[in-house]
Amino acid sequence: MKNWIVGAILALGSLHVQAQAFDLKKGQWFHAAGYDYSLGLDLTTLTMPFISNGLTYAPRFTMPVGDELALGLTAPLGLSLTSNADNSIGLGYHYTLAASVQTGLGSTMDSDAMVGAFVNLGYGSFARQVRNYSGIGPAFVRDASTGVFGELGVRYNYYSNEISLSAGLWRVPVASVDKADVVTVRLLYGFY
Repeated sequence: MKNWIVGAILALGSLHVQAQAFDLKKGQWFHAAGYDYSLGLDLTTLTMPFISNGLTYAPRFTMPVGDELALGLTAPLGLSLTSNADNSIGLGYHYTLAASVQTGLGSTMDSDAMVGAFVNLGYGSFARQVRNYSGIGPAFVRDASTGVFGELGVRYNYYSNEISLSAGLWRVPVASVDKADVVTVRLLYGFY
């Protein structure tokens, strides 16, 4: 019985979304920038190969579905300093392209809500430049954790400024045993 009810609710919701006229001219751009804390987790050995502190810029393009709901794309980009397990310091960077569902504050330009929430799901990479100890010379190589990215967060109005707090995860495919999943926590300031 529960499956039937859930199916009916999803079907009605999809009919409502299909009834909306998606016009690219009605799309809205939003931007956010701020602090990003990330750490690598190797789930096979339960070690942390690195910890990272950096900055993130996250533009998003949304199509309003109503005054308090929007669907769109987001592409967060970031740069950070990483502290590696061997006590070396490296350069980290990440990029992602994700589908986004936004509700409440910051979902549309017309929203007057005090709080909002969002979910992003896509594909991306968190990469580090690490020293190559092959004996050839001082070379740096790219060590990346590339895979599915998921993020969820809340957005609130702080003295008329949009502040968002989110947690995300780059999930590395199981075949990449030597790679680490990356957990990230972001505190971003939003502007239009």
